Amino acid sequence: MKASILLTGILFIGQLINAKTINDMSGRVIHVPDNITRIIPYDAKTSILLFPLASHEMVAKGILPGKKTYNFISDKYEKIPGIDMNNIEEVLTAKPQIIIAGYHGKPIQTEKLHKLERRLNIPIVTIDLSINRLDQTYLFIGKLLNKTPKSISYSHFLHQLYQDVDSLKRNSPKPNAKVYYTIGASGLLTDPSGSKHTEVLSYLGIPNVAQIDLPSGGHAKVNMEQVILWNPDYIFCAGFRGEQNAYTTISKSKKWAHIKAVKEKQLYKIPGQPLGWFDHPPSINRIPGVIWMCQLFYGQSAAITRAKIIEFYELFYQYKLNKTEYELIFRPENTLEASNTN
Repeated sequence: MKASILLTGILFIGQLINAKTINDMSGRVIHVPDNITRIIPYDAKTSILLFPLASHEMVAKGILPGKKTYNFISDKYEKIPGIDMNNIEEVLTAKPQIIIAGYHGKPIQTEKLHKLERRLNIPIVTIDLSINRLDQTYLFIGKLLNKTPKSISYSHFLHQLYQDVDSLKRNSPKPNAKVYYTIGASGLLTDPSGSKHTEVLSYLGIPNVAQIDLPSGGHAKVNMEQVILWNPDYIFCAGFRGEQNAYTTISKSKKWAHIKAVKEKQLYKIPGQPLGWFDHPPSINRIPGVIWMCQLFYGQSAAITRAKIIEFYELFYQYKLNKTEYELIFRPENTLEASNTN
């Protein structure tokens, strides 16, 4: 362990000889190498965002608890080894030049990062994962890695999507249908309004029935009586940490049968391959969810939804979805989802 720390310290000093000074996306002043070829993302949400632009530089990826398989994404992603950032020796052995850490809205605690940087002798660069800022994030990463021309294609896709969403919001009635978002198998675990886990809804101005206190972890347990009182117009179900989504439970349960969303067949399984369209992790994988919600709540045509999602998968996941695969993603009984543990 001591030898690893000493070696990393020597490498870090060597890097500073050919270093540049930058301001990361949370405003921290960081010294990084001019030529970055070895990166470790801090966690799963940072990993999936970096993948399309920096797969060759990623020496590891963050581990998503419970996740076993990744479908509809380039094999390159699954081949990148997972890493536990709490295992300092494992991180040092990977010899990253920098670590990149994503945050949402409010930057990660600066002192926490300073302590980790001092312990590792590796600079940590923060990037913004807010759902409406991802176009700027890709431009920032492109500049950091000397890949600006490549980053423009990702930024352009997102910038155009933001413009399309703004146009739909300006020219369509504001959604007044109430949504209940549930994660896990019970149907009684949710993410309240204001959580980073429900940014898809808040970004699109779609009312979340869970107007309750935000727990520190973001997830809140509710009871059946509360859901009955909310009586949502739509229910969206997502898997969570090894648990199936609650679609089958809700659709077959007498307790849920009188909820408006169930009666009117507005119960949906949120696609979860390769990662969840709403969350888990809260990163670039939520963009297909934004596109899909534009169809359900703003009248966007199914053809436009299909075209944009297929383009997203090809660009960000480096995978060409065919017609059968696209339809398979949406099926509640999708056998692939048996292994979807996002």
